[in-house]
Amino acid sequence: MNFNRSVPTNSVLAHLHYRDVPEAIAWLGRAFGFVEHYRYGDPVSGAQVRAGNAFLMIKRADSNELVPRQLGYGTQSLTIFVDDVEAHCERAKSADVTILEEPHETVYGEFQYAAEDFAGHHWLFSSHARDLDPTNWGATVAQPVAEPVLIAPMLSVRRGKAAMDFYIAAFNAEVLFCLDDEGSVVAELSVGGSRFWVADESPEHKNFSPETLGGSTVRNVMVVADPDAAFQRALTAGAETVWPVEDQPYGWRVGRLVDPFGHHWEIGKPLAG
Repeated sequence: MNFNRSVPTNSVLAHLHYRDVPEAIAWLGRAFGFVEHYRYGDPVSGAQVRAGNAFLMIKRADSNELVPRQLGYGTQSLTIFVDDVEAHCERAKSADVTILEEPHETVYGEFQYAAEDFAGHHWLFSSHARDLDPTNWGATVAQPVAEPVLIAPMLSVRRGKAAMDFYIAAFNAEVLFCLDDEGSVVAELSVGGSRFWVADESPEHKNFSPETLGGSTVRNVMVVADPDAAFQRALTAGAETVWPVEDQPYGWRVGRLVDPFGHHWEIGKPLAG
């Protein structure tokens, strides 16, 4: 996801009211790709659904509450950020969703389309097309928003392509970018949304791999829901144990391994307090 100062994304948990929660869960899944996380009540009175990193609470409307379709108008609009706006719109169309605006780029740098669900709620599905200062399209800025600072390690290795294959197998990494210059690889990977780079060492640029140095000054910490399973997957892919996953007196369950390219990883999670 790119950054756009005109539409900075933040974590907001919206609550939507529907007459029938199971019907809403099914409809939102079929039309917009939301996946149910949980539901509660008997009969079902609420639920949480998600699409990517967007979470929504679904609540059953009380008998005296009116949903937008009954009101005849909406009082809010939800914007959900997706990777492929056009494909998402085609999915919605195939589910006979009412499309209010076809995919288009806005003056404030978003590529988006608008839709209405069966209960009358208004939705925008969007992606950042460009980073625009709000003053570029006529807004008056009271408090400027700076692009977030991101730090991603770049791991120097001797065999870049083999390292990419290992991290895919060991950590289920996704390749976001790869430049292969006659066997010298520079690649950006993502594991659960956390990004890092892999590059073949280049001594002429003072970039040395742990294999060349005989050790490393950096340990990578990976926080996961199931450290034991993640640790074992890495071992199966070719990593070696430095010390196994165990509960530690400082409140973590964590283990340490070294990958085939000399980089050390601590895989764990905080213990429930």
